[in-house]
Amino acid sequence: MDQPWVYIVLFGLVFIVYAKIMPKSNTSKGQQNPTINEIEETMEHFTAELDEQNKALIQLLAETKRDYELQSARLTSRIEMLEKQSGQVGQDIMKLGVVTEDLQKQISQPREMPLAVPLEPNSASVEVAAAIIEDVPETASTPMNIKVRYSELFDMYDQGKAIDHIAKKLGMNKGEVNLIIQLAKQEERLNAH
Repeated sequence: MDQPWVYIVLFGLVFIVYAKIMPKSNTSKGQQNPTINEIEETMEHFTAELDEQNKALIQLLAETKRDYELQSARLTSRIEMLEKQSGQVGQDIMKLGVVTEDLQKQISQPREMPLAVPLEPNSASVEVAAAIIEDVPETASTPMNIKVRYSELFDMYDQGKAIDHIAKKLGMNKGEVNLIIQLAKQEERLNAH
């Protein structure tokens, strides 16, 4: 094997074997690349879907928040309105209580004394009380009879009509009708004694 041509042939054979091995590894690398590409495409598709879902979720949350804020604002305004109405009703009840107390004091006073009621001029109850006071006969010997004065009201009341119906029929407020009925009951109790 001292001949140089043997070395050249051996070198050529090694080169041929090496050349045949190299394309196989390149083709295997080529087969691996499509797999990696498929994985990358799948990952990109997955992230795109996640982005779409996140956007839809964010939009849904924004709509829910907007709806909640609108409903909260509506409820807050309704609560404020109801609180105002409650305050007004409370004031009206207090005014009626004061008027009722004053009228009770006046009814319990001796009949010889003239009736004078210091009341607020804007109250509807004051008008009823003033009408009752004006209808008191000039002579102190005849007692005031509310049932006679408001006979139509008491006829409907005795028939079992609702206070709302009586008030509408006579063009009065419910508070006035209630006040007249209460005063008549008190008058009956006082006359019974």
